[in-house]
Amino acid sequence: MAHDKSDLELQVESEFLEEARDIMNNLEIQRENLRSNFNDDDMAKFRRNVQILGAHAHTADSSTVSLLSHRLDDYLDRIKSMDEPHCDDVRMFLDKLEAALDGTLASETKKTSAELVRELPTVTKFDHEFGDLEKKNIEILVIVPDKPTGHIVEREMAECGYRVSFAKSSFKGFELAMRTRPDMVLAAGVIDELSGIDLANAFASMPAAKGIPFALLTSNDWGDPSLRDLPHSSGLVRKGKSFGDDIADCLRRFGIT
Repeated sequence: MAHDKSDLELQVESEFLEEARDIMNNLEIQRENLRSNFNDDDMAKFRRNVQILGAHAHTADSSTVSLLSHRLDDYLDRIKSMDEPHCDDVRMFLDKLEAALDGTLASETKKTSAELVRELPTVTKFDHEFGDLEKKNIEILVIVPDKPTGHIVEREMAECGYRVSFAKSSFKGFELAMRTRPDMVLAAGVIDELSGIDLANAFASMPAAKGIPFALLTSNDWGDPSLRDLPHSSGLVRKGKSFGDDIADCLRRFGIT
């Protein structure tokens, strides 16, 4: 239920909007500079500003700006130039962020977060390998704390044409899953304060999450004592030579094609 904001809340919101608009102005200038002269140092500064915007949005409880910033940072992590279509894609992200900040995104689109993220541009680090492979509007959320594991998962999903988003923490992953309603969640067994099995039980028991298929990424087989608390509704993806087959089995089991 909506409530009247306190003076402190209004002050925090006002300060956030002022800071956010300054960051957005800098991002547009940086985007243009990167288009004409791409280099790693300037790209790192660009990403840092996106991350700062997302952090400020989280503090100010601006959930849509936080979500869009997270997705833009994901996108930037996967590109090595600002050539087309990347420059226009980044411009689309910035346009969405501007609309979220001035309130027109919410008032004009009336779309859920799940619908919004599926309209955003997507790219993988492996697009050059798979050429013109058809991309499907199927969203896989991967919750892993380390980049090497995420890299392996992303390649497998990219070969299937699926959209992949990432979260490095269990709490961020759960928040993203609730907001974006991915077609499947794949979480590592060991993450942080919460394990993948903790998340699996949360997804299995909460009515709001029951419709989201969940699979655990682990080195162990069914029957291992460490998996005794894993809900039977969850899928299992084993690291190593079985990885590809297990991913395919989970996708079939959950009816994801």
